[in-house]
Amino acid sequence: MREIRINGRKEFGGQVTAEALVSPKPLEGFTNCSAKEGYTTERNHPLFKVPFKGKVLVFPYARGSGGFRAYGNGAHTPAAYVHHKTNSLTINCAICAQIPSVTDLEIDPTTVVETGDRVFVNGDEGYIVVYKKD
Repeated sequence: MREIRINGRKEFGGQVTAEALVSPKPLEGFTNCSAKEGYTTERNHPLFKVPFKGKVLVFPYARGSGGFRAYGNGAHTPAAYVHHKTNSLTINCAICAQIPSVTDLEIDPTTVVETGDRVFVNGDEGYIVVYKKD
């Protein structure tokens, strides 16, 4: 098994290891996420109706309004957030959901992490470790 460490910045503390769910496209919450069902409802999105509960949600950035909080509300929260560019939406959601979040990574994590990879998220120190299967 190959390990890849990617340094970034702490957005919200905590540590977790879980399976990755990767979106190459930004995520928008308002009317595009079902907190009740725990998946993206945006048609033509790569994660359309793919459950995110318990996964490390890897995406480039959040877009839209405060509706992004749907990705952290309810019983279907991700295990952690890993994203390349931060904004007030992701900070607010990580704090409200109380889940580890790492951002401003030295490289875009969507170019390295693949859905199904195991990812250790260290929100306390601001880095991730990706465990790739050989």
